[in-house]
Amino acid sequence: MTASDPPIVVGPLPAGPLGEQVLDLAATGRAGLAALLGDAAQRHALFRRGMRADRFLAATVGGELAGYVSLKHAGKGPFAPSLGDFIRCQGWWRGLHAWAVFSAIEARSRPSPGGAYLYGIDVLERFRGRSRHPPHGVGGELIRAAISQTGRLGLARLDMETRNPAARALMTRMGAQPVVAPFLSLTRLLMATAGDYERLTITIPCGGQAGHVG
Repeated sequence: MTASDPPIVVGPLPAGPLGEQVLDLAATGRAGLAALLGDAAQRHALFRRGMRADRFLAATVGGELAGYVSLKHAGKGPFAPSLGDFIRCQGWWRGLHAWAVFSAIEARSRPSPGGAYLYGIDVLERFRGRSRHPPHGVGGELIRAAISQTGRLGLARLDMETRNPAARALMTRMGAQPVVAPFLSLTRLLMATAGDYERLTITIPCGGQAGHVG
């Protein structure tokens, strides 16, 4: 990025077209669950109506959407589909099954006590790469904003899961460390059901900034 390039700006989801764009993009997420939830259009129909805009932060560059991040805290994440939504979109029997499985999967994305969970992060393709916006790139700035938001909420940890090496490297640069959970604990049980996903956490001291950002 040169001195003339616009900076990355991250903040709460604004009302209007940009906010609607984020919600529409996020509503087609969970592509890994397509066999359960359907294609992008079906996932949009299931999730979009009840999404919680206050769980999102958006990044813009020159007023253009560059990416977004969503958080889960106080038991609530960005998605809030009810059993009725599943039945409306998939019919009674398939909807009941999908709702039960989705609810079990959602239980794994709960944060540690006194913390928040980084539910999702997406950088639009043309804005990917640190070299375009050093030193942290759009992804890094979104994580920094999520850390600050977690601190403002009075929470002390930001948990996350990843199986992508590049995403793990970014999270590590932002201060994330592997979670070490007691053997007989709910966190340990949730980690055991995560497959090849690794659970990480960022400790947030007073002031809302992680201690190892570099």
